[in-house]
Amino acid sequence: MRFLDPGSSVPIPTTLVIDVERGVVIDRYSGFQYVSNVDKHLDLSKCLALPGFIDMHVHLRGLELSYKEDELSGTRAAVRGGYTAVVDMPNTKPRLDNIVALQHKLMALSIYSHCDYGVYAAVPHTSNTSYMKELLSLPGVMGFKVYPEDMEFVTYVLKVLNRHKLMVVHAEDLKLVSECAAGLRWRCRSIEAELSAITKLNSIVKQYGDERRVRIHVTHVTNPLSATLAKSYGFTVDTCPHYLLLSSEHEVEVGCIAKVNPPLRSHDVQHSLISWLSMVDAVASDHAPHSLDEKELPFELCPSGISSIEIASLLVLDLALKNVIDIKTAIRLLSLGPASILRLCRWGCIARECIASYTFIDLRKETHLENAVLESKAKHTPYRGTVRLGICATMVRGQLAYHQGEVYKPRVLPLTEVQRLCV
Repeated sequence: MRFLDPGSSVPIPTTLVIDVERGVVIDRYSGFQYVSNVDKHLDLSKCLALPGFIDMHVHLRGLELSYKEDELSGTRAAVRGGYTAVVDMPNTKPRLDNIVALQHKLMALSIYSHCDYGVYAAVPHTSNTSYMKELLSLPGVMGFKVYPEDMEFVTYVLKVLNRHKLMVVHAEDLKLVSECAAGLRWRCRSIEAELSAITKLNSIVKQYGDERRVRIHVTHVTNPLSATLAKSYGFTVDTCPHYLLLSSEHEVEVGCIAKVNPPLRSHDVQHSLISWLSMVDAVASDHAPHSLDEKELPFELCPSGISSIEIASLLVLDLALKNVIDIKTAIRLLSLGPASILRLCRWGCIARECIASYTFIDLRKETHLENAVLESKAKHTPYRGTVRLGICATMVRGQLAYHQGEVYKPRVLPLTEVQRLCV
């Protein structure tokens, strides 16, 4: 295979010998041959191998919301989109703020997931820190997701976090949030609401948190000011393809399919965020599927969320092909950045003992975005046009999960187990 070294941006012709039981590289030499877990000899020599993509913010739904998406359809879509690992959000029905619901979610992922997986627990609205610790101890739980309505319980979350667990925060101050018509939501859910929430969060962390063991991640920032402020407090941040490529004008053009929280910003803010990607640690899809019936409701009533996991990585890589960002930045945003945040060491490299998760891209292929959503139940997307690349194959710890239109079922692990490979 040709591996694109993130350090030099130069493709390296190489063959890896992988211990599939452990999911790590055990040797490397020139030439190429790969025998896969589906008993096929694969020629990937014309594809470019990158460190495996990680989506650290997805909504796989499932449970009582399986009509929107489930663990099977969502992770089949993920590997088709080049993702070797995903972390699922807890705003399901029921909410993942209790042992029973979390165990059901984790069981479904262990059975149906096509890539390695994690879950964020929802914050229980309680002061019972022992119970919070019990939630964090479940295999696959990567930390807590804090929504705006959870902020009064953050002090208790801070007491139970350790360096291996994250507190992922949706930063919007509810006191500064209301609703507006299509094209105007950036006014009613303004940048100031994000900045206020981040500032308040920092005050709480400084008062109650221990910086030696607390890690805060602000998700789906929409603008450079929010990213800069969060980084100044020592938080990590991610953004999403829709904040880089879409603007509030798309709410008018395509309606609810472009409705998302926090909302799309003005055209000027959208463009400025691209130029500030050096401040951002990761790009996550925030894949948030809904049924077509729900998305066809009047704009004020329809649910927020954009479905994009099958094309999100292509949108970021397309920026590199167009020289808007460099390829090193794209790899950092899609793979090495999220791996670092999630404490996944030796991720997607090609030395001995590296985690053998790789995404193979085909630069000879064209992908028509509006026709590219094949596995997700939510096939509507606000993206139009063509990108001049495609996903060739997805490898999860040495096992084939996707190749040229076919999805395969590898043996998957909760990411808490993958973390232990670092020891």
